[in-house]
Amino acid sequence: MYYNTTNESGEQLGIFHEKAKTQDILILEFFQDQPAVEYGASQVLRAVFSDRVPLTSVRRSISNLVAENKLEYTGRVRKGNYNRNEKLIRLKLS
Repeated sequence: MYYNTTNESGEQLGIFHEKAKTQDILILEFFQDQPAVEYGASQVLRAVFSDRVPLTSVRRSISNLVAENKLEYTGRVRKGNYNRNEKLIRLKLS
């Protein structure tokens, strides 16, 4: 899901919606290929996108997938970018 905070419209809005949907799919497929692992958002960014998209977009996708009960937060944290804690995420199996 794309959150239209910049009030885009027309063709540009459609492009942004498609990019967001594609990011969600790529992240979900990444976790489905590795159902037993836990990653933080910065690790997902590097593994899936090689830093080609903003970290905030990865976090948005993760939040969407958690809301859809496809991913879940583990309750654990790990140091991420800038030596700050970030929540770990995994595939929701149930």
